[in-house]
Amino acid sequence: MHEFSTMEGIVSAIREEGKKHNAKAITKVWLEIGELTFLGEEQLRFAFEVLTKGTEMEGAELVIEKVAPKVRCKCGYEGNVNYDEKEEFHIQFPILKCPLCGSDVEITSGRECLIKNIEIEVEDVPYER
Repeated sequence: MHEFSTMEGIVSAIREEGKKHNAKAITKVWLEIGELTFLGEEQLRFAFEVLTKGTEMEGAELVIEKVAPKVRCKCGYEGNVNYDEKEEFHIQFPILKCPLCGSDVEITSGRECLIKNIEIEVEDVPYER
């Protein structure tokens, strides 16, 4: 279950950033997760809930934006990948070959695992004139 260890690193980084800004609470988190990471959204959400319980992040909204895989080929193709299906497993998987010429491709997106943004609450700071 690599989702749990991945989310553990994400939560740790967010909490560290919150400490730098004296966050009273962290209320919303935006992530970008590439489809080629094969991280399950439900598992990520479960891990987030477990790991934030009893912290300044408890109850925070988690927004996950999925990033589709894109590739580039030496023949000039840039774009989406095709998928194949393993009927016995009932899953689709990306074919990382050029859909035009069949050559190996360079992956240009779809492997992201990024903290895009966080929303924090801070203590009121008195304004001095």
